[in-house]
Amino acid sequence: MNLHRLRHTTAIRLALRYALFYALLITLGLGVLYWTIDHYVDAQMAASLESELARLNQIEHDTGRDALITSINEELQRNNSDNQRYYLLQSTDGALLAGNLTGWPNNFATNKIVRNVWVEDDLIPGRHADEDGFWPMIAMQLDDGSRLLIGQSVQQAEDLQEFILGTMAIILAVSVGLALTMGWLLGRTLLQRIDSINATAQSVTAGELSGRVQLTGQGDEFDELGGHLNTMLERIEKLLTGMHQVTDNIAHDLRRPLARMRNRIEVTLLEGRDAGEYMLALEETLQDCDELIRTFNALLEIAQAEAGSVRGEWKTIDLTTLLQDLGELYLDQAEAQGKHLSLKIEANLKFVGNRHLLAQAVGNLLDNAFKYTPDSAMILLEAKPEAGKLWLSVSDNGPGIAGDQREHVLERFVRLESERSTTGNGLGLSLVRAAAELHKAELKLEDNQPGLRVSLILPT
Repeated sequence: MNLHRLRHTTAIRLALRYALFYALLITLGLGVLYWTIDHYVDAQMAASLESELARLNQIEHDTGRDALITSINEELQRNNSDNQRYYLLQSTDGALLAGNLTGWPNNFATNKIVRNVWVEDDLIPGRHADEDGFWPMIAMQLDDGSRLLIGQSVQQAEDLQEFILGTMAIILAVSVGLALTMGWLLGRTLLQRIDSINATAQSVTAGELSGRVQLTGQGDEFDELGGHLNTMLERIEKLLTGMHQVTDNIAHDLRRPLARMRNRIEVTLLEGRDAGEYMLALEETLQDCDELIRTFNALLEIAQAEAGSVRGEWKTIDLTTLLQDLGELYLDQAEAQGKHLSLKIEANLKFVGNRHLLAQAVGNLLDNAFKYTPDSAMILLEAKPEAGKLWLSVSDNGPGIAGDQREHVLERFVRLESERSTTGNGLGLSLVRAAAELHKAELKLEDNQPGLRVSLILPT
C-alpha cells in the first residue's frame, strides 16, 4: 500500500486526529493526578508538623523544659537525611536552647500555622551553597515566652515528585505511541475496505458489470454498504442486459411491420390505382402503424413501471370494484367468442397502489386468456384474501405453458412457437411482471390442470 497515499487519506487523518485527542486527554488526566498527589504530600507534611508541634508542647507542659530538650535531641539523633526534620528552641532573649537550626527565619510568626518558608543555606548546618529553597515550617510560643520552631526537609517529597514525573512521562509516551499505532492500523484497515469498494467501482466503470464488492462476513457497516452496492449493481446489470435484449428484440420484431409498410407503399406507388385500392393500402398501413404504437406504448409503460414513475398517484384502491368493472368489460367479448368468463371476487378488498397499472396488468392477463384459449374455454377471474395477502388470479383451461417456459415468457418480446399465428408483441406478461415488482408482489405461473393459472400475490 502506497505510504504517501496512506498519509493523505481521510481515514488516516481522522484516526491520527483522534489519537492526538486521546493523547491530550491522557496528558490532562496525568496532570490532574500529579496535582492531586502533590497537594496530598503537602497536606501530609503539614499534618505531621502540626502533630509534632503538639507533641512537644505537651511534653513541655507535662514534664518540663529538660524533658522537651531531651526529646528534641532524641529526634535529631533518629533523623535520616532523606526525611530530616529540623528544630530550634530559643529562650526569650534569643539564646539557642536546643535544635540544629542556627537562626530564626525572618518575620516567621509563632501562630501554629504551617507555611512554606524560604530557608537560607546558613540557617542549616552542613548544607552546601545554593541549596536554599522553600521548606514547610511551623512555630509557636511556649508558656514562658520561649519559641519553638520545627521545619521539614523536602528532599523526600522532591524525590517522590521526580519519580512520579518520570513514571507519568513513560505512561504518556507509551499511551501516545499506542494511540498513534492504533490510529495508523485503524486507518490502514479502513482504507483497505474502501479500496475494495473502489476496485469494484473501477471494474464496473471499465465495463465489467459482473464485479461485486467482496464481503468479509463480519456484518459491520462496510458489509452493509457492500451489500447495498451489490444489490444496486445487480439491478444495473439486469437493466443494462434487459436494454440490450430490448434493443435486439426491437430491431428484430419491429423490422417486419416497417418492412411490410414500406413494401406496401412502394408497390402501391408503382402504378396508378383506383380509390378503393388506395384506401385498402392506407387501411393496412394504418393497422401496421397501430401495431407499432401499441408496441412502443407497452415498452414505455414497462420502463415507467420498472423505474417507479408510472402515471397516477398511489392511493387506497377498491379492488373489488376495479376487478368487477374489468370483468364486466370482458363479458361481451366472452359471449361473442363463445367462451365462459366467471367472476369470483370477494367484497371489500382494499389495496394501496397504482390503479392504472394494476388495471393494465389484470387486463393483459385477461387478454392472454381470451387470445390463447379455444372456443368454449372456461376463464376465471378470482380475488380473495389469504394468509395475510391478497390473491388476484386469472385461470383458464386452455393449452397452458410448459413449466420450463414459464419464466422465459415473462421477458420482453418473447412469444412461444404456438403463439406465432396470433397477433401481439410479446410484451403483455412483461408489463405484468413490472407491475408486480413495483407493488412488491409475487407473480406465479402455475398449471391449472388443464390450462394456466397466473396469480398476483399482493402484500397487505
